[in-house]
Amino acid sequence: MVDIVAQKQDASNYTSERQMKIVVTGAGGMLGRALTPCLEKRRHEVIALPKEELDVTNFAEVRSTLQKVKPDLVIHSAAYTKVDQPESEPGLAYFINGYGTENLAVAAGDLDIPVLYVSSDYVFDGEQKQPYTTWDKTRPLSIYGKSKLAGEEAVQRHLNRFYIVRTSWLYGPHGSNFVDTITRMAGERKQLRVVSDQVGTPTCTLTLSEVIADLIVTNRWGVYHATDEGVTNWWEFAREIVKGKDVEVVPIETKDFPRPATRPKYSVLDKTTLISTIGRELTPWQDALQRYLALNVEGKKALSR
Repeated sequence: MVDIVAQKQDASNYTSERQMKIVVTGAGGMLGRALTPCLEKRRHEVIALPKEELDVTNFAEVRSTLQKVKPDLVIHSAAYTKVDQPESEPGLAYFINGYGTENLAVAAGDLDIPVLYVSSDYVFDGEQKQPYTTWDKTRPLSIYGKSKLAGEEAVQRHLNRFYIVRTSWLYGPHGSNFVDTITRMAGERKQLRVVSDQVGTPTCTLTLSEVIADLIVTNRWGVYHATDEGVTNWWEFAREIVKGKDVEVVPIETKDFPRPATRPKYSVLDKTTLISTIGRELTPWQDALQRYLALNVEGKKALSR
């Protein structure tokens, strides 16, 4: 298996870390399914709860679960992640990302359980020309971004001990994502048209999980930005994905590919606070991508055996 972490670490290296009982909400999602084995490798006891086992919009269920499990920490990765659909159906995004997160924050606050909430670069408007810091003003442009910000505000309103981790352009195993879509389309077409005027940072769920695992043992509460390292746009990202394949990737502008939800034009996140807190550099996005693509190749070979 290809190691996705910049510096490979054996499970024995984690024995000095404080082992915790951790609830992971949304454990059946793309990030949740990467988090669980990562945390278990570090000898934490993980209670992985997919949406079928924990409905965060049901306050009584959330409170009862936390009272029964008594975790040391909740990692809240359950979320409504469709970006465009909320523009015509805003209720569900707010119900899950806002109200659901508030349920969790209230219950956890009453029981004095800290929470790590996974948020998004979509809480910013993308009008800056330099990376967004954790203290820059939020101004989401889309219903999805507003619903994620509502979740942030709920966490800050009800909890004294919390981590808010904003990330961007997420991809990884076990979920629909840009990398897999471009890879599939490259096998079907000779030309791909991809937006080149939206700038940000791709982030693999496998590297993000390692960063979260590093952060939660620090007890240094607050807001953090966590992505892979580097800056690119969707067109350059697509070109890197199909490198070596017989396919042309043509740059287009956002106006040539209209979508219901407005995307931030620039959503690069400043990770200075995170790096100083966890005490290590982050994985370059190109390295994380190549390792992920290699994992996909290995997985296909394994299935064909």
